[in-house]
Amino acid sequence: MDKLLLGLFISILIFVCLLFGIFNLSIKDRKFTCNRYILNTYLYIILTVNIISILMLLMEYLKVQFRPNGFLFFAMFFVSLVCIFMMHYIDAHSIILKHLVWLVFILLLGLLFYPMYIQYKNQKHLILSSMLTTLIIFVGLSFIAYIKPEWISLSWGPVLLLLLIGGIIMELITLFLFSKSENRSLVLKLMSYFFIMVFMVFILHDTKRLQINALECVKADYIKESLGLFLDIFNIFVRLLGLSIR
Repeated sequence: MDKLLLGLFISILIFVCLLFGIFNLSIKDRKFTCNRYILNTYLYIILTVNIISILMLLMEYLKVQFRPNGFLFFAMFFVSLVCIFMMHYIDAHSIILKHLVWLVFILLLGLLFYPMYIQYKNQKHLILSSMLTTLIIFVGLSFIAYIKPEWISLSWGPVLLLLLIGGIIMELITLFLFSKSENRSLVLKLMSYFFIMVFMVFILHDTKRLQINALECVKADYIKESLGLFLDIFNIFVRLLGLSIR
């Protein structure tokens, strides 16, 4: 419990520091500024991860039992998709509304992840290992994207989206139609590796897009900009965690 409180305290301290940094670096006259575009985008990614961490630790400290049934899970998932859509289309100058939708999305994502987190709270070395592996993957791919941007093309986007949709359909078919198949576990494991590879390429693609947007910035939108990279990171982490606990 002492370690949990210490972790919560450190996370809140980081949260305050990030808020201070973002307020001073990315916002001017109640609008996003184009200055330090790439740095501000990464600060928002870190803040998103930090808020989810605070939510996990706080719920664990309060011993919250949250295991949504199928209907509630899909309802929350649907609302989170609506939030993603809204974050893309709300004007960047509507900064308060944009942040409110962003915060709702983060909390929903944290609640959806919480049952998986609490199920393996006694195996936190697996969570930390998956986090470290995800960080190494992200840093390595980002390094490649920055030193060799000519290797990456934004035309990959539609292909990656089709691969992602196709993978989701295949996974749903496996879950619902082959629930009693002996090979179901192997297929799901292979699907996890497939998704990890897809999101790794997404990191390259989204980092290249970030570089271009930073150079061409007229009206910055760090919530929208950070969303894609954060989802890439989060999905890789969840898939790696799923593989490590099977």
